[in-house]
Amino acid sequence: MYLEFLLVIADYISTLNKRIIIYEWGLPILLGITSGILSFVNNDNVLYNIIQNSVPIIATLLGFTLAALTLFLTGNAKIEEAKSYLTDKKISGQPISLYRLVVVNYSYLILVETFLCISFYIASLFPYLSNKYVCMIANMFFIIAMFNTLFSTIRSITDLYFIIIKKEKKKR
Repeated sequence: MYLEFLLVIADYISTLNKRIIIYEWGLPILLGITSGILSFVNNDNVLYNIIQNSVPIIATLLGFTLAALTLFLTGNAKIEEAKSYLTDKKISGQPISLYRLVVVNYSYLILVETFLCISFYIASLFPYLSNKYVCMIANMFFIIAMFNTLFSTIRSITDLYFIIIKKEKKKR
């Protein structure tokens, strides 16, 4: 089976530090568990409705992420500069360039967004095959992954922005 995508996930995980883990995983887990508890207490399908409404947003975000990565890889006039600029992030103990950091982050986002879209459509094929609690737990994981994707997108853009701004200030 094709499992090379796990290397992208491993590289992404190795670029994280404690502050980023809290932001990209802690907050989504807190939001997912809170929404699951509220859905359980209120005994309704709020989680599924949220997921159903968020899938078009995630699919659109997937398109924008693919376009952004493609433009970065092919159309950026400063690619060589990004390749030579080392960040404080490390993969396998080696500092990585801004170029590799952006490629790893966007590749991770594309993978997660794709898995979210696929999982929603696969789950839609089996609406009555599992019990309420299994569905609620699956929906909580979906919400956690959805918020992780949104927060990772925000961090990827701000990392790129602040690294470029920091570099421009050094030149002055």
